[in-house]
Amino acid sequence: MNLVTHTIWIARRRENVFDFFVDFAQAPRWRQFVQSMELVGPGPLRVGSRVRATMDVMGGRQTFEMEVLALERPALWRHRTFESDFTGHIEYRFETEGDGTRVTFTMAVKPIGMYGWLGLPLMWMGRRNIYKEQLPHLKRVLETA
Repeated sequence: MNLVTHTIWIARRRENVFDFFVDFAQAPRWRQFVQSMELVGPGPLRVGSRVRATMDVMGGRQTFEMEVLALERPALWRHRTFESDFTGHIEYRFETEGDGTRVTFTMAVKPIGMYGWLGLPLMWMGRRNIYKEQLPHLKRVLETA
C-alpha cells in the first residue's frame, strides 16, 4: 500500500537532478535529519548496493543501512530499509517535464504481523509529515546552486 506520495517540479535537467540525488555527500543539504550517507562496500552504486545513513533523531544519533532495489539513471531510485514490522520501499521517479524535472516520492509499506498492523496508523500519521518537506528542500538547493 502506498503510504505517502509527494511530487515537485524542479527547474533543472533530469540528469542533473538525479546525479545530485545520488551524490551522498550532498545528502545533509536537503535530506531531513541526515548527517551523512555513504556507500557500503565497493562501488559503483548499483542494484544490491547498501548505503549507510547516519541521522539525528529526537536528539540522538541513529545509523541504519538501506539496500538499493532499483537504479535506472536518470529515471528511478528505489530502496528498502530493514524494519522488523514492515516491508516495502521508498521510491523516487525523475521525469522530464517541460524544461525541468518532475520528482515523485512514494513510500509503500506492508505490515508484518500484529505489531505491523497496530503500528500502521502511527506510521501513516508520523512518516507522512516527516517527508513532506524533503522535496521542497531538494528543489531549493538545486535551484539556488
